[in-house]
Order: sequence, then C-alpha cells, then structure tokens
Amino acid sequence: MANIKTRVAALFAPIPDGAKGVGLMLGSAASISGANGAVQHLSHGIHVFEVAFFRQLLGLLFMAALFLRGGLRPLFTQKIWLHLLRAVLNVAAMLAFFYGLSLEPLAKVVSLGLTAPLFATVGAVIFLRERMTLHRWIALAIGVAGAVIILRPGIQAVSLGALMVLMSNMLWAVALVVIKVLTRTDSSVTVALYASLLQAPIAFLFALFVWQWPTLEQMIWMALIAIFGTISQLALTEAFRHADATLVLSADFTKVIWASLIGYFFFNQIPEIWVGIGAVVIFMAVFYNTYSDSRLSAAGDSTP
Repeated sequence: MANIKTRVAALFAPIPDGAKGVGLMLGSAASISGANGAVQHLSHGIHVFEVAFFRQLLGLLFMAALFLRGGLRPLFTQKIWLHLLRAVLNVAAMLAFFYGLSLEPLAKVVSLGLTAPLFATVGAVIFLRERMTLHRWIALAIGVAGAVIILRPGIQAVSLGALMVLMSNMLWAVALVVIKVLTRTDSSVTVALYASLLQAPIAFLFALFVWQWPTLEQMIWMALIAIFGTISQLALTEAFRHADATLVLSADFTKVIWASLIGYFFFNQIPEIWVGIGAVVIFMAVFYNTYSDSRLSAAGDSTP
C-alpha cells in the first residue's frame, strides 16, 4: 500500500499546486453531486432519514478503517460535549438537506446550498465575536439577493423543501463555529472521528420512526452515497491544502452544473432560468467574501 501511495505521489508531483487544487475541487464537486443524485433517487423508495443513517454508519466504518488502525489515541479529547453538540447540529443539517432533496429539483437545492458559507460568516460574527466588515455586509446582501431570485417570494409560494435547505445551511453554519472551537485543542482527525462516531446513533434515532429494511439494491446505492461523500470531503480538504480558497472556489461552482445535468438526464428536471441566475449571484457573493478576506489576511501578514 505504501509503495502504491509513493508511486501516485510521484506521478502527480510535477503538477503545480494550483492545478492540483482546482482538479481536487472538481473531483469533490462531481462526487458530492453524484451522492446528492443518489439520495434523490433513493428518496422515492425509502425515507431520507434512513438514508442519512446508513450514510453515517458506512462513513463511520470508512473513518475507523482509515484512522484507528494504530490504536484509540485519536479519540482522546477533553471536549466531548462540544463534539456531541457538533454531531447533533450536523445530523439535523443533513436530515433537513436530504429532506429538501426529496422535495425539490436537484439544481435548486444545490444552488440554495451555496449560501452556506455566508451563513457561516454570520455565525462566526455572532458566536466567535469576529468583526463584520463592510465587504462581509456587501457579500451577505448579494447572497440574500441571489436566494430571493431563486425563491421569488411574493411571486410564487416558498416551498417546504427550499425552507429545509435554508434551515440546513443555518444549522451547518453553527456547526462550523463549533468545529472552529474544537480545532483549537483537538486534531482534525479527532474532530472527524467523533463526528462519524456520534452522528450514526443520533441519525438512527430519527430513522427508527420511518424504518423499513432496505433491499440489496438500496444498500448498494447507500454504500455509493457514503463512498462519494467520503471522497468529496477528502478531496475538498486536499484542495484547500494545495491552493488558495479564491482559486478553488470557482471549481466548486460546477456542483450546480452537475446537479442540472443529473436532474435533467435522470429525473427529467429542467432547471428554471431564475435558479441559474440566483446561483451565479450567490456564487459571486461567496467568491467576493472569500477574496476580500484573503486580501485582508495577506495585508495583515505583511504588516511589520
């Protein structure tokens, strides 16, 4: 295994870090889009709460196989209650997002999901006392405008599925704040392991109310969701490690393209023009916010 890793590393070594970051983000976007499409496919035959449970259970098995081979030391923590809070928030966010996927076209769900980083900015200001700069206010206003373009309240009824996605983004934003606090004392491996360890039983409690034994075909689909989701998270982490966020974020926008293609070819969904326009506006807000933050950080680092 080590020899294979060495050969793979040597194969990709000549590629510039920027290109690696963009390529990894493209892979992450494609993987999570495949997982979302599989969730929507399964939602017609099995409740999404049960899909979420198996996503967590299989993810736990993958994480344990990766990080617990050398013993239980990565599980040492002094903030178990914060890990539990993060797990509850993550599961609630996932259930809301999966429920939204079962009710709305794929492209609309993914487009609204782009607002998550903006909610995270607000969460950092409220809970971590980070400064709300002018550019953050501008980015938030642009992002809200993009969401309004997609939802068009007053022109059409705001659907339950759309509200679930927005609620998922808010919960995920608070979870990101908890994660930021946890990483001050715990390693990223410890944070990831406890997420998988605690989220599976919490998701199981919700799945019990709608439980039905999945068929072999459904289990295969759920295994694919777990694999795609794990690949997406690993690729996302590596993308930000190799390149600046402002560079790789443009590649993340391909999630909307993938969602539109999957929705069209597999579910006969034709995205509304307003969804596309709103997605572009939200992406501009997220990119502007990230770019402005990176410029301020660079200026701060260069100050003697």
